[in-house]
Amino acid sequence: MLYHFFETPHTNVSISNSSFIELLTLNPVNITPFHFKIHATTDYIDLAKTYVFTELRIKKEDKDGKLVDIGREDNVSAVQLIAHTIWKNCRMHINGTQVFEGNSLMAYRSIFDYELTYPQSVKNSYLSVAGYYDDGATQTYPGVDSNGYGVKSRKRLFLDEDGNPRTAQFMAKLDVDICNQPRYLVNQCEVDIELLPNESSFLLSAPWDTAPKYYLKILACKLYVKKIELMDSLAFDIAKKLEIKPARYPMRKTSLKSLFISENRSEFNANIWTDHVPRRIILGMVDNKDFVGRQKTTPFYFQHFNLRDISITAGGVTFPAAPYSLDFSKGNCARIYHDMQEAIGYAGSLESNGISMGMHMQDIASSYLISQIVRKIMVQRCLI
Repeated sequence: MLYHFFETPHTNVSISNSSFIELLTLNPVNITPFHFKIHATTDYIDLAKTYVFTELRIKKEDKDGKLVDIGREDNVSAVQLIAHTIWKNCRMHINGTQVFEGNSLMAYRSIFDYELTYPQSVKNSYLSVAGYYDDGATQTYPGVDSNGYGVKSRKRLFLDEDGNPRTAQFMAKLDVDICNQPRYLVNQCEVDIELLPNESSFLLSAPWDTAPKYYLKILACKLYVKKIELMDSLAFDIAKKLEIKPARYPMRKTSLKSLFISENRSEFNANIWTDHVPRRIILGMVDNKDFVGRQKTTPFYFQHFNLRDISITAGGVTFPAAPYSLDFSKGNCARIYHDMQEAIGYAGSLESNGISMGMHMQDIASSYLISQIVRKIMVQRCLI
């Protein structure tokens, strides 16, 4: 306060030193998956400050089957948020115990997280270091508009102004559950991290029929971890308490699951979870060919597929209580759009995730359905 003349600023007496360390892969970068090991030391680890650095380059296959550099004539770009979506799976072990498994859907987890929950101001600024460039409402060609701002920007990452090929560097936070909580990992813990990248057909978009086969080459992959050295007195007190009871970490587990809906189905039912009921369910629907990965489109081209209704049943209670009556072609989707923003926390706020109702009702990469679950019972989903 302006009149607190006799107070001094708070002094940090718990940390004596902190620094980021650089870790290289245990295996060569041309062999996947990538393995990292954080060795056990007396330092604590701030897992929330764990970042993955990647250096990438796009190559193409010539008539002789050799990989050569791309040029000005190549209309190819990386998919959205490439520093995150490059990873297909991640496994993390602490002292030999597995604490995370990405279930081969890490790319979709990242897209859901950053597209829905991050404000537009962050997307337009900091997330560019992770390869995010907003596509907005420019998605008019089966999920990819070669003239759109996002595609052009991601293309320029790998080609300079003269059309010469170049490498692109990215930095992204490691998206695992234990890295999304604020507490330090106690010392003398050995951490093993395994990262498996997606195929090039999943990561690159070349929206033209005669395009050659492109490959995304990983030239470098490094891990940056923040280590903390506590004051001796505090470290001693924590060590004494650890002899009595274990350290506890508050984590929100993220579970990913894919379901296949065959053609010509007018109704679909599926049991999603029977053990734990989630706080929130996020549903995105994509064409199966896009989901597997094809070079002509993008795996993140989410569509509504003329959905008429969706409901989640948990122990006899249906969410939402009043059923939807959707008709996206006529714009009858105001309520489900509002419920999506309400579930995220943007409804009535001064921030925005950049997803407008017009984008939500069109066949572009912004059709998500979100439902809040509050009862701890079995969950069933119904699509009509």
